Amino acid sequence: MSTLSIQFLSFLVVVFIVYWITKGKYRKLVLLACSILYLVSFGKIIHWLYASFLILYVFIVDKLIAKNSKDKLILFAKIVPIILGLCFFKYAGIFEVTGLIMPIGISFYTFKTISYLVDVHNDKINSQNFCNLAIYILFFPVFTAGPINRPDGFFKQIDQTKAFDYHNQKNGAVLTAMGLFQKLVFADYFSIIVSSIFSNKELTGWYLILGVILYAFQLYIDFDAYSNIAIGISKMLGIEVEKNFRQPYLAISIKDFWARWHISLSSWLRDYIYIPLGGSRKGNIRKYLNILIIFMISGMWHGSTLVFVLWGLGHGLVNIVEDVLLPKSPAKIPAFVKVLMILFNFVIVSLLWVFFRSENVNEAIRVISNMFVISGFDLQIINLTQRQGVWMIIILVIVILTDILRNKRDMIEWLSQRKMIVRWSLYAIMIFVAIIFGIYGSGYDARDFIYVTF
Repeated sequence: MSTLSIQFLSFLVVVFIVYWITKGKYRKLVLLACSILYLVSFGKIIHWLYASFLILYVFIVDKLIAKNSKDKLILFAKIVPIILGLCFFKYAGIFEVTGLIMPIGISFYTFKTISYLVDVHNDKINSQNFCNLAIYILFFPVFTAGPINRPDGFFKQIDQTKAFDYHNQKNGAVLTAMGLFQKLVFADYFSIIVSSIFSNKELTGWYLILGVILYAFQLYIDFDAYSNIAIGISKMLGIEVEKNFRQPYLAISIKDFWARWHISLSSWLRDYIYIPLGGSRKGNIRKYLNILIIFMISGMWHGSTLVFVLWGLGHGLVNIVEDVLLPKSPAKIPAFVKVLMILFNFVIVSLLWVFFRSENVNEAIRVISNMFVISGFDLQIINLTQRQGVWMIIILVIVILTDILRNKRDMIEWLSQRKMIVRWSLYAIMIFVAIIFGIYGSGYDARDFIYVTF
């Protein structure tokens, strides 16, 4: 059941009503039942079979295997089968295991199960009953593509008895609608242009430069849209989920970028891999090795091919170079220098996205090298009219200006404080734009969110 479908919106309305009219402990059962129904709706037995197995495995090893032991080897032994399960489905294609379907959401809920076992081992949380654990792993708003919410805050929230809060529900609904708008009007429009550019192997110069820039924004808008939908739906159910993006293309360095991009993943890698490996506490050589390890793992987590590993290692190497060259405690950066740093960092990130998108290393090298073969430019070559080109520029300007504003304040909270006529005027404009410019309708199969494939 795609998040973009009418079926999902109908499902969400029913869940919202039943959830809030249910009282006490039964509300958790409703949440669990709805999460199971959502998973079953994808149709393939492997999706719910593997998730069910993993829940049962984590519950058993947590309760029965050396429950009170603080031996790290015991913890490692508990986690290894979970990692092997992820690796099997992720990399089976390398070993020519054909016909294998990867369970949807596996990359995200695998990390959640590891978080749970590690946090219980370190006494950060208490062992949970089966229902709580199953809800945490299957929680449907974030199941397919995150954010990777942490267990401690989540369990505290679902064990609380919450009263209906109109302000939170309204803000959650607006954030969800904003996410849908981002996806249908912005991300999928860019997707059409990007596909048109990269499918033509003859294009060079300005065409590829435009394609690389638009892909960087497409990927960001697409994933930010999903995160906003997931966070918004969670808020509608009275559950706060960690923010996943903080205007990443306003970052002044790669390190700053990863403090803003896919925050739930980058913070997970920091807390559960980088710090346990020693972090920066054991000298620069060890620190730089740890940085390369977590970025390589990030690349392997995203995909099973060499291009993902190179994408991850590329970020790691730039991170190390920055650590060596940039001052540890820089003075206040002048505004014009900051703008230059933002632009330079965007160029680096965008070039690395070429590896992220490419099927293989040769394709990535071809795209990057052909970007420097400058020639003329004609919109018709990439199947765009002048009007569509203007709309493309308008979208880019809107995204950039919106991010600058969001960098200063919470736009949803700011909007909720405006007068009703202002709010509803904006809603009406968004509905009108979505109807006129949204990418959907007869003959169109809405592209699913990119990160669902991971």
